[in-house]
Amino acid sequence: MTKKLTSIAIAQSTETQPSDGILTHQLEESLRHPATSPDFDLFHAVNQVLSGVGMTIDDCGGKLSFYGRDPIVPSPLRYGTMAGVALAARSVALAALGKQATGEGQDISIDIRKALRRFCGFAERKWETINGRPPTLGSFAASPFLKPPWFNETRDGRYAVAIDFYPGIRARTLNLLQCSESSESIANAIRQWLSSDLEEAAAEAGVPMAIVRSNEELRREVQYTEVLSKTPLITVEKIGESEAIPIRGRGNLPLGGIRALGMGHVIAGAAMGRCLALYGAEVLNIWGLHACEIDFLAWDAQVGMRSTILGDSTEDRAQFHKLLQDTDIFFANKRPQFLKNRGLESAELCAQKPGLIHATVVLHGEHGPWAARPGFDVHGATVAGVYPLEGTPAQPRLAPIGTPVCDNVVGWLGVTGILAALRRRAVEGGSYKIVVSLTRTALWLLSLGIFEKQYAQATAGTSDEHFYPEPDLFTAETPCGTYQGMTDQVIMSGTPGSYQTVLVPMGSSKPEWLPVVRKN
Repeated sequence: MTKKLTSIAIAQSTETQPSDGILTHQLEESLRHPATSPDFDLFHAVNQVLSGVGMTIDDCGGKLSFYGRDPIVPSPLRYGTMAGVALAARSVALAALGKQATGEGQDISIDIRKALRRFCGFAERKWETINGRPPTLGSFAASPFLKPPWFNETRDGRYAVAIDFYPGIRARTLNLLQCSESSESIANAIRQWLSSDLEEAAAEAGVPMAIVRSNEELRREVQYTEVLSKTPLITVEKIGESEAIPIRGRGNLPLGGIRALGMGHVIAGAAMGRCLALYGAEVLNIWGLHACEIDFLAWDAQVGMRSTILGDSTEDRAQFHKLLQDTDIFFANKRPQFLKNRGLESAELCAQKPGLIHATVVLHGEHGPWAARPGFDVHGATVAGVYPLEGTPAQPRLAPIGTPVCDNVVGWLGVTGILAALRRRAVEGGSYKIVVSLTRTALWLLSLGIFEKQYAQATAGTSDEHFYPEPDLFTAETPCGTYQGMTDQVIMSGTPGSYQTVLVPMGSSKPEWLPVVRKN
């Protein structure tokens, strides 16, 4: 499955909103007409993503090719397609950036089957290892929020999803529910609540929790009608002026010389940092004083980045702003109000550093009645209608791939927006705001179309195109030991990618940029 492409001129402004009703129409058509064929136009889907950031596939200046197609796992949803299309869009945007600097295009090849493994394979806890050992749950092992049941019934027969295993939110959740730390106690406590009361109380308490909805139910919510239905998959907005900053790159790494400062944890935010690092950027990720991370998430999403710790003291704030002056990209997926309370929103940081590209991951969108609700990608999937499709409205189920629904994909889409902004900044200058939403991305997954369940179950794994192969792996010596991990499962003829840093212990790096190596 290949397509020959030629280069076109740089795209113009991408600050456009989707026409009212387009997403709704796509969702209605997908749910009304489940497919019984693997046929899907991957090139059209990639161009749809790229059109939102002012590009087309042609901008890679070479040939884009795919192999494999859904269903790969016995699910009615096109997880492989979503992963492959997002990786392709990100890769085209990278190739376009490199072509702008060098005049040379390149070919891109993506195996949809392996793209799926790259998207969700970390949950299998066997592809990433250190010294031959897979990750453990460590101190998180005893958390009831990492154990079934994933769906707890409320008093009115709805289902709540609470995967609140981090220490702070675990404490807030137990306090809200007034129960002990056991699966049985949590289930009994949730059963005492009406679903609407529980969801509102959780939002007020800063607890990630959502009530399972069908997609039709979500589309009746104000958050959908007034926000999500009108929100682009990737928002790229120019919010300030600055001098143009040409892209220079380094060898076959288009992002060589770019510096990215992040507050990326769990997956989606950190995934942006990993992507940027793979193609040459120096990436420094900041953790708070009391932060912690589960191994199998860190060994996937924290790859490529140095890691430092900064708190809210006057000295630490001064160090952050010193770092900011030499930063090209700031990225984060912090809880609601975190950035606002610390003066880290786009307007503030771009005013302090003209030319900054500010990229954030949000849950349900930046505005609307649900804007302040905290949550993970599973909560976006919970309200979007993913789990009733995997099971039934009466018995929602997780996907065959486990708990991830769109996390890594959200990171890849965010980087697509970042690359588009870098491309514009090189020509016209400016500061840029990039926003991607977990729930909006889950809706995009549904809009790609669904399969009849019986067809998906009967087809997955039955031929080479539908086979679920092992991912391509790489190894490296790191301060943590001999690391094995997944490559990005993308082959780019001119930009193979490499990490300057592979994996370091949390907080082990100084809060400073590395010295610039200047060539004679």
